[in-house]
Amino acid sequence: MTKIMQGLIAAAFAAAISLGASQAVLAFGSDSSSDSSSAGDAYNTALSKIKSGQYNDAIPLLQQATAADPTNADALNELGFSLRKVGRLPESLDAYQKALSLKPDHIDANEYLGELYLVMKRPDLAQKQLDILTKLCPSGCEQRSDLQEQLSAFKG
Repeated sequence: MTKIMQGLIAAAFAAAISLGASQAVLAFGSDSSSDSSSAGDAYNTALSKIKSGQYNDAIPLLQQATAADPTNADALNELGFSLRKVGRLPESLDAYQKALSLKPDHIDANEYLGELYLVMKRPDLAQKQLDILTKLCPSGCEQRSDLQEQLSAFKG
């Protein structure tokens, strides 16, 4: 064992004793909050990319965010949205379904899934998403109105 390695081990041991084990882990770079911060940064950057129509650029950022936090229904929804916009429909469907399995009342995911079903020429399934939005937004909401308009246009 090199002297440098011995010094690092001794420093880690000393930190564990003086700081307590959990603080020592943080002191030596195993801070998982940096991962969540990085995921948050990726998500926020992806939202900017989406707003400017750069869906292909948003996808890897959203994949990074969802890998760091697989329970983030908003990131999964935005991933589904971006994938749909670039024509990757099976992956989009998977992302929406994951988002809705985590948060069934996610209004945007329900709308976007309905829109995906229209792209897939499945107005029957889009109608089911509209029915869900009707229950979630009994007084109406933008997502419900948008899907209703698209479904009506699809039916011609």
